[in-house]
Amino acid sequence: MSENKYSITGISIGFPVYNGELFLKKALDSLLNQTYSNFELIISDNNSTDSTQRICQEYAKNDKRIQYIRQEKNIGASSNFYFVLTKAKKKYFMWAAVDDHWDTNFIQKNLTVLQCNSNVVCSISKIDTYGFSDNDMIKHDIPTVNYPKFLKSFVKNRRKKLICASFPISGSYSKKIRSFLKNPGASSRFYGLYRTNQIKECYIKKPFIGVEFAISLNLLKLGDFFELGEILFHRFDSGWSTFGIINMAKQTNSSFFGIVFPWTRFNSWCLKNIGLKNILKNFDIYARMNIGGTFFVGVDLVLKIRNSILNYFFTS
Repeated sequence: MSENKYSITGISIGFPVYNGELFLKKALDSLLNQTYSNFELIISDNNSTDSTQRICQEYAKNDKRIQYIRQEKNIGASSNFYFVLTKAKKKYFMWAAVDDHWDTNFIQKNLTVLQCNSNVVCSISKIDTYGFSDNDMIKHDIPTVNYPKFLKSFVKNRRKKLICASFPISGSYSKKIRSFLKNPGASSRFYGLYRTNQIKECYIKKPFIGVEFAISLNLLKLGDFFELGEILFHRFDSGWSTFGIINMAKQTNSSFFGIVFPWTRFNSWCLKNIGLKNILKNFDIYARMNIGGTFFVGVDLVLKIRNSILNYFFTS
């Protein structure tokens, strides 16, 4: 267990945002009304083009805990997440997404876990989801994959199950690897509470599909993951991960091969950092992950072609 070099009591909350006007006030209110109040809220506005800047400046004027920074140009989502982490000065850290919200005791209860358990490197509560109707998605111009009706129910249920995966993980590192990879979820645990020095030590700056999983595997070398037995965290069910795997891969994998086989760079990272032995122990999981990734690239491509054809006939 590494020694925590951050001695300033309290929590740094990293809040990267781009064009978040639809969700912003609810997210900020739920953070500023936490029962634990000793925190700094670091907002990095990624050169938004909507009213995000105005809303953030109004909140910053009324609450000295807020540090508002506007990027001169859009630096990309991954760099914006890293930027707020580099600004953290306090002993504990958490990321907050603009389209999520938290019960008032989320921070206090997770902080107590870390303060009382030196072996725990990440604590989070149970999670539930909320969403919009199809009409609201169109009304608010929220991008997502337009699945056919026969697929929508399956995708929605699968998405909810993934987002809500935040179970505790402990034991030997080999055991923790398998427990995590069997159900890594949709990276919801990424929004738990950490010790600042540990998350900085484990963070990976270069983005790739599955980088959040790799960060979790780094953290599991240092300790265990804890889950509170109550729902205190509420996530939007149509965020970045629902834009389609091709769009996600384009953001991180520049080559054609990397788009067709989106888990390639994650595989390479695992080979280097957790070793061939652990990969072979979990070969069934890696095979399912890679086959599934390529399958969903195919599904995504078919849907893109289908939607292009429909748009052509209905707009021409």
